[in-house]
Amino acid sequence: MIRIITATLLVLHGCHIQAAVVLLYHHVSESTPYITSISPAQFEAHLDHLVDNDFNVIPLHDMVARIRADESLPDKSIAISFDDAYISIYKQAYPRLKQRGLPFTIFVATDLVNTDSRHYLSWDQLREMSANGATIANHTKAHPHLLRRLPNESRRAWRRRVRSEILDVQEQLQQELGYVLPLFAYPYGEYSDELHTLVSKLDLIGFGQQSGAIGIDSMATALPRFPLAGDYTDMESFRTKVMTLPLSIRVMSEDPLLRRDELRPVLAIRFTNGGPPPAKITCYGPGGELTQSIDSHNVMHFSPIADLPVGRSRYNCTMPSASGERFHWYSHPWIRKRDDGSWPPEP
Repeated sequence: MIRIITATLLVLHGCHIQAAVVLLYHHVSESTPYITSISPAQFEAHLDHLVDNDFNVIPLHDMVARIRADESLPDKSIAISFDDAYISIYKQAYPRLKQRGLPFTIFVATDLVNTDSRHYLSWDQLREMSANGATIANHTKAHPHLLRRLPNESRRAWRRRVRSEILDVQEQLQQELGYVLPLFAYPYGEYSDELHTLVSKLDLIGFGQQSGAIGIDSMATALPRFPLAGDYTDMESFRTKVMTLPLSIRVMSEDPLLRRDELRPVLAIRFTNGGPPPAKITCYGPGGELTQSIDSHNVMHFSPIADLPVGRSRYNCTMPSASGERFHWYSHPWIRKRDDGSWPPEP
C-alpha cells in the first residue's frame, strides 16, 4: 500500500527569510564509535569556520523563542547542541567552546549522569558548564526507544511511562541546576504523531535528528538538526549545511511511524504560490533519487524506487536558493517495523 503524505512548502524569494540551523554532536573523540563521533581536531575546524565567517552562534532556547515569536534573527544564525551525556563533551568540546565564547546546549539522559561512570558527565561538570555558556535540557531518563511499547503494555500505560521518562528529568534538572527549559530531544531522533502530540501537551519543544534548517513554519515538536558524526563531518558539506535555509512545511498528514503495509510512502508537496513548482527541487531516499510527478493541481509527488528498509530512514529534499549560493533543505524521517510487526533489535 502507498500512502501519500501531503505538505505545503513555503519559498520566499528576494525577501527576508527567518531561518536558523541547529548542529548536533554526540562524542568529540577519536576513541569512541565512529558513527556517533567527531574528532577534536575536526570539531575545532567547525568552530573556527563559524567564528572566522561571522556566524551568529546563539543559545538554542533564545533561537526557538525568537522564531516562535516571529522576531527577526540575524542571518547565518546557528545553535550548537550535544545529545546524551558523554564525558568528551566536557573534556574536548567545552574547553574549545569556552575559549571562543560560544553558547551550547546539552540534552542529557539523566540515568547516564546518575551512574557516576567515568564515561559520562557528572552533575558538578554540568553545573560548571552551565555557569560558562551551556544550557542543559531533557533527553529522557534512560534514553529508551520511546516508540516501542513494553511486552503487554497498553497504550495508556505507554503514555504514562513516556510522560514519566520526560517529566522526571524536568524535575531533576530543576533540583540539580536551579532551572529547567522547555526543550526536549527525542532519543535516536525517533518520534511519531502520537509521541509529538504528547510532547506538545507537555508544553515542550521537540528536536529530532533529521537534517534541515528551522523556520517560522517548522513543526515545534519535530524541529530538525544536522547530525555531525562519522562520514558527515567533512568541511565541504559542513559549509553547505550551516548556510541552509528552510523549506517551510505545513504538514497535513505526516506520521513517520509506518504501518506494516506502508513500504513506499509518497511525499506530496505544493508550493504556496499555487503555480508550477520549480524544476530544481530534488529529493533522495533509500535507493537513490526519488521519482517525481506533478498532478493537475501542481502538487509534486516524490516516490522511492525501492521499499524502505526496516528501521530508520529519511527523504532529503534540497533546492537552490534564488541566488544560487545556498540551499533550502527539508528532511522527512520514516520508521519501519519488521514485516511481522515486531521491532528490529536494539542498536
